[in-house]
Amino acid sequence: MAYNFTAASSQYLSTASTPVTSMPLTIAAWFNSNVSTAQRVIAQIGNTALAGGEVYRLVIPSGAQVLRAISLSGGGFGGATTSVQAETASGTVSNQVWNHGAGVFESTTSRTVYLNHSTSASNTTSYSPPTVANIHIGANLTNNTSAAATWSGLLAEVGVWSAALTADEIKSLSAGMTCDKVRPQSLVFYAPLIRDLQDVRGGLTIANNNSATVANHPRVYA
Repeated sequence: MAYNFTAASSQYLSTASTPVTSMPLTIAAWFNSNVSTAQRVIAQIGNTALAGGEVYRLVIPSGAQVLRAISLSGGGFGGATTSVQAETASGTVSNQVWNHGAGVFESTTSRTVYLNHSTSASNTTSYSPPTVANIHIGANLTNNTSAAATWSGLLAEVGVWSAALTADEIKSLSAGMTCDKVRPQSLVFYAPLIRDLQDVRGGLTIANNNSATVANHPRVYA
């Protein structure tokens, strides 16, 4: 079972800490969106205590069916095709179906985003690393304590690695391999989101804010 999020109810998952605070790191997840207009955060490592924004984020932006991997520090961005974030330049996010996404943050001058592995984009803009402290799934809580850019649809198989995964490793994840089978020595957070809310890798407590509900899971290979 995955988890189903209703944006109007500000539903999201969160932890009170994060097992990784510096690059290199990778964030990956399966996602199934049911809207195509609003900005939707899939997963991020952020900091609710700092104003201005400090975050590594995997997100679908407002008004565009692309995937972005963003590093944000003190109100500015580090990333992509517009010199602000790594963004998929071709291919689109399809609604009402499962997609796989990953953001690889290798260094202050290297970030890459993958959509279903078949589409990827990189950016080499130099930018200061964020100061982060929490994991948020399905919402942005970097600038305040109220959820914004909340997810609408399904999320599953959220993983964080303290390493920059390779294209081949991302391909394995997008083919249905579970997070614990890909570079397991560097996996620091893994929330399969199969009914029980558990970080089965690092043991972090995951809070279900505003009661997201269980739903059908994508096909993966444990």
